[in-house]
Amino acid sequence: MVEKTLLLASFVAIVLSMCDALPSAIPEGSMQFKSASIKRSRRAGNLEDIPDTQRDCTDPDNPKYPATTILTTERVAALRVEMEKINALAYIVPSEDSHNSEYIASCHKRRPWISGLTGSAGLAIVTHNESAVWTDGRYFLQAEQQLDCGWILMRSGETGTPSQSEWLIDVLPSGTAGDPSKVAFDPTLLSLSTYNSYKDAFEKSGKHIEMYPHEDNLIDIVWTTDRPPCTNEPLMIMDIQWTGQEWWDKVTEVRGKMEEASTDMMVLHALDDTAWFFNLRGADIPYNPVFFAYTIIKKDKTILYIKSVDKLVTNVADVKEHLKQNDQTSVCASAENNNQCLDILEYDDFLDELKTQASGSGINKVWISDSASYGIYDSVDEDKHYAEAVPIRIMKAVKNENEIAGMKEGNIQDAIAKIEFLHWMENAIKNGQYVTELSADAKLVSFRQEQPDFVMPSFGSISAFGPNGAVIHYTSTNETNVQITADDMYLLDSGGQYKCGTTTDTTRTMHFGTPKEAHKQAYTRVMLGAIDLSLCIFPEGTYGRDIDVHARQHLWNHGWNYRHGTGHGLGAMLNVHEGPHRISIGYRPGQAPLEYGMFSSDEPGYYEDNDFGVRLETVFMVVQADTPNNFGDLKYFTFEEVAFVPFEPKLIMYEIMSPEELNWLNDYHQKVREKVGPRLKEKNEDAYDWMIRQTEAVPVPYDSPTDSAQTIFANVILLVTVTVVSIFTSMN
Repeated sequence: MVEKTLLLASFVAIVLSMCDALPSAIPEGSMQFKSASIKRSRRAGNLEDIPDTQRDCTDPDNPKYPATTILTTERVAALRVEMEKINALAYIVPSEDSHNSEYIASCHKRRPWISGLTGSAGLAIVTHNESAVWTDGRYFLQAEQQLDCGWILMRSGETGTPSQSEWLIDVLPSGTAGDPSKVAFDPTLLSLSTYNSYKDAFEKSGKHIEMYPHEDNLIDIVWTTDRPPCTNEPLMIMDIQWTGQEWWDKVTEVRGKMEEASTDMMVLHALDDTAWFFNLRGADIPYNPVFFAYTIIKKDKTILYIKSVDKLVTNVADVKEHLKQNDQTSVCASAENNNQCLDILEYDDFLDELKTQASGSGINKVWISDSASYGIYDSVDEDKHYAEAVPIRIMKAVKNENEIAGMKEGNIQDAIAKIEFLHWMENAIKNGQYVTELSADAKLVSFRQEQPDFVMPSFGSISAFGPNGAVIHYTSTNETNVQITADDMYLLDSGGQYKCGTTTDTTRTMHFGTPKEAHKQAYTRVMLGAIDLSLCIFPEGTYGRDIDVHARQHLWNHGWNYRHGTGHGLGAMLNVHEGPHRISIGYRPGQAPLEYGMFSSDEPGYYEDNDFGVRLETVFMVVQADTPNNFGDLKYFTFEEVAFVPFEPKLIMYEIMSPEELNWLNDYHQKVREKVGPRLKEKNEDAYDWMIRQTEAVPVPYDSPTDSAQTIFANVILLVTVTVVSIFTSMN
């Protein structure tokens, strides 16, 4: 009996010693880390928990505002005066312009102007006595910082948040059949599908509420001061080396699609569709190299509508030649070259021209994108509507081999600039240099400007230090700009436009001092999600929503999540967000499955309100996977990274990574050395040395591709237990 007791004690001692040696982060249950800031962010009715950086509307007579709040009381009052003139009880103000663009010119930022919320996504509605703005999770914190107390914040996607039509049905008085309650809107700004959703909801309500299209935009009437002018910049021709296809060959391809769909005319309303179609770029929208334009494609002719035709085409010899304007008589008369037949007309005449063209002889069906405006559809007889996504969306998203080469080249140039910046940044902070969010962003632009193909940033950088990093789409301003130090996390989400045909977008989160446990936990779990998504293999026909879970699982295991999509498509020197594919939870109409040649971001994140934020974003491309089988005779796809910026070693908890994840990290860092290293070394040897230090290979302590550290530990315990039990059994 004494022998058994001594043996059991020895076994317990072995187990306890192994537990001490095991990394403390591995157990999940009761040991799970939970930062104090989570508790601080839960208000639970405690008014003291509303931070000074957000509005406090608890006392309506004495609201408290941070410096970032934009007071809009006078603007809303002026809008209500105009609403009363047309007998409207509500007015809808979308974020989009007449091209349904996510990115719009400053002169068209009507919803930000009336509401004060400057984020890119949202919709405002002003009634005769209330104002509400809907936005998604990327902008919840920003809205609390910018909206005054006259606005109700509607948190889209959260349980209990009404849709716009539900809210209007609730707050508007009932009308009558002869005198309905009018909900006014600009018909050029609301898509047909959105219009129909309101119309159907109002009809079902039985309250006699009516959608009322009003040609004069009411915001334009009251926005009389400080409104920036709409620009009209020269056009830029894309080199065939990077487009891989002449525009007139695209005409032929689209006409083939039209014939398959039995349509006689197609309308392109999206700015990036027209820019891509004609291999042209512009500068009418900040950060997005597009120009104001519409396109009509017919069986015998194409028509381009742009602003100031004389300025942009007739007097610019290269553009005129590119668009085949020097010999239109012969090409339009030639059946062989008819795809080059092109009329160029004034932009402002488009809607009137559309009515004329659609009513012409031989036009029985007009192909209009299902995202086009109600105003465009209203210009074409209803029996001629063919409402489907135009084929340009997929043609543009699935890059050809020349476009793929350009996307890869631009990302190499961008990586050089970003590595130079991160090296400079680390030294600047260590040396006590005064660096702020805004000055850091400016410094990064200066590095990008040294790259041969750089044109401009692809969006306003998210340069966010400490608590500002928790604002998902944060924009540093003079009111919020802070110094970057070694005491907290720094999140940098930025990108560039490159004339080799690239739009870049990468995010790295850094810490220039000693990170906290919370920082490392969040960083590592976000990184593991990015790795697991990159490693996944899926059959053709798979949508991004089907694989989004790969990026979230490590966060979900820890009780964490993030309120934004995981991946968006990118243009070839076009919009930084490009559909129709995306990687995100939930269904959205119009999405397309992933296929070879599509590019996407891979950007999971985690955000502690009023504390810190982590996001890691790398661009990858859909490629064919090498699988031993192809069940169902399907192709199987995976991802190939094309953006190469090192991760931050001091923030990584290697002990919770599997061998497969460690191998991925080592392989990725080796690619950084191979693809970026030679050019970087030639340009900036100090930055190259920094990159080499950041990309040192991590030892992989075991070879099994399936065994994790936890599994190995469990197996050892099992082996010892079995041994002890065997000894006890033999002694009996």
